[in-house]
Amino acid sequence: MYSHTTLSRKVRDLALWKKICIVIFFMAFIRVGSNIPLPFVNRDYIRSLLDVDGLGFINSITGGSMLQMSFFALSVSPYITASIVIQLITVLSPSLEEMRKDGKTGMDKYKKITNITGVVLGFVQAAAMAVGLGRNGLLDPFNWKTVVLATIIWSIGGAVIILIGMFLDMLEIGNGISMILFCNIVASIPSDIVKIFEFASVKNRAGMIITCIMANLLALALVYVSTVCQETEKRITITQTRKGYRGPDSVFPIPFLTCSVMPVIFAGSIMSFPIMIAQFVPKLQDGIFGKCIRMLNTSMWFNVDMPIYTFGAVLYVGLTVLFTYFYLDIGFNAYEIADNLKKQGAVIPGIRTGKPTAELIDKISKKVAIRGNMAMVAIILFTYMVCNMTGIGSVSIAGTSCFILVNVAIEEYKLAAANMRAKLARNRNDFVLAKLVKSI
Repeated sequence: MYSHTTLSRKVRDLALWKKICIVIFFMAFIRVGSNIPLPFVNRDYIRSLLDVDGLGFINSITGGSMLQMSFFALSVSPYITASIVIQLITVLSPSLEEMRKDGKTGMDKYKKITNITGVVLGFVQAAAMAVGLGRNGLLDPFNWKTVVLATIIWSIGGAVIILIGMFLDMLEIGNGISMILFCNIVASIPSDIVKIFEFASVKNRAGMIITCIMANLLALALVYVSTVCQETEKRITITQTRKGYRGPDSVFPIPFLTCSVMPVIFAGSIMSFPIMIAQFVPKLQDGIFGKCIRMLNTSMWFNVDMPIYTFGAVLYVGLTVLFTYFYLDIGFNAYEIADNLKKQGAVIPGIRTGKPTAELIDKISKKVAIRGNMAMVAIILFTYMVCNMTGIGSVSIAGTSCFILVNVAIEEYKLAAANMRAKLARNRNDFVLAKLVKSI
């Protein structure tokens, strides 16, 4: 038996092609498990639930496994929920904040806490679905045996996803959960294509061709804009100064999407939560609370017959801004960056080191982050508007999912490239050292 450290080291030192094969194997394993429904699950009920009640975002990030109510029905949703919970607690807990900043060791402990919380929340989510949705028609028959069995299967499936994510992290070619999330969204693309084709097929031949061309152009435009947003950055000029020597100017980059796609993922998850709760208690779908719930449903936005429900889009924007500031506070420490620049002898021309530099970086980062996320939200809302006003309905690749795909692809590429460069550097140093020892 290998310890966790030994296993991590052995996995990290594998050849790149072996790591790729491992990733492909686990992705295939997850997809197979996501398409095997439980025999006592009423799929017609969950299909109508996801189509009508605005839970398409959850279904897209689970790669359709929630629609199948398969072994991996929960997929990455417990981990995302756990991340939100732990990061909220981190703001209130100085010990967790110190742990997160305590180098690799502290970050590993922080991730373990998130993973354990994800497993616990996965069990809670599984039990809630089995009891709440099972009573309303999800489980057939609905009795204590099917409730217990469904809870065990779904909670184990959620835990397995988290364990796979942890193992993929050891490969050091990208974030494990992000890989799974990417795979899930990509798996939903064929069903989106079929949906768009069915929508276009009701038109005449010319209309069908035009619809398909416009859908392709819109998809390409989304990918292009998402890539541009991801790669755009604000550059702050800095100057190296040591012992009276002024070195050449360089730049400190602040990404346009400083907080990545996390604020929109968190906002989408938060808005889906009340909709899910309403399914457990059908009475909540009536009256004023029911109208509020329908405002959270993205399929109701930009409906010309019921414009009041578009207020949910305003709430979505507000939540995104809130989570942007929140994520900046916990993930972007301007004072720490200013201190590191000072230690390196780097200064921003015309700005004193220390607090003035930190305040400037903090001001610029917040301005850039808000602009970046507002641009992202504007594009997401535009896709929702196009889908709803044309009658296509919810499409998993539209909106948040497109940004997630592009973001994960770019981040995984950069991380894999950085790890490969580091490994090549280590191998080169080992080779040089071996030749030196041999010559002695």
